[in-house]
Amino acid sequence: MVIKRRTIRGVFIGAGLIFLSTLITLLVRHLDILPHRAAPEFRTLGDKNAKIHIEEFTDFACPACAGAHEIIHKLFKAFDGEIMVSFKHNPLLSLHQWSLRAAVYADCAGEQEKFWEYADLLFENQANWGYAEKMPKELKIYAEKLNLDMNKFDACANNPETLKTVKTDMAEGKMLEISATPTFFVNKKRAVGSHQLIDNARKFEYLRKK
Repeated sequence: MVIKRRTIRGVFIGAGLIFLSTLITLLVRHLDILPHRAAPEFRTLGDKNAKIHIEEFTDFACPACAGAHEIIHKLFKAFDGEIMVSFKHNPLLSLHQWSLRAAVYADCAGEQEKFWEYADLLFENQANWGYAEKMPKELKIYAEKLNLDMNKFDACANNPETLKTVKTDMAEGKMLEISATPTFFVNKKRAVGSHQLIDNARKFEYLRKK
């Protein structure tokens, strides 16, 4: 009888812990209270003291991300000086086999102050490299097009620390339970996809006047 009571009590305690863990996870996701890492400076646009901060988790081979990236550029120009944009890598490896390599190469372009230019080329030319069967030669062609130092570029691409930086972004995305790209955080408030980003953009007029 004592053993049975202990078993029942153990089941209730276990169920309670699972419920509590689930509740905490949902609250963290809803309130977005987890800390956000700062992106490298070359992946940041705008004034650090801007009232509006957009954090972008994206995948270079994702068509929806390409469209959202264009919207980000438009918002940045429309709210000149009032928006800071931080770019975070979140390649969906099960769908896009070259996204991780593209992210590494983009960061290497960033080491030579050309991250955003390289990112633009990746998004604009997704159809040429995103679903290639073999390692797409375009990834290096874009670097050459931007007149990068190819020796430095190759050394960076082969440096394990570069890959580690990208995977740290991915780990952060997993911690934040990002399951779709693009996902944004506008002043730490989650916005999934372009439509939610635009909905948040409608509040920018209020934010810029505060």
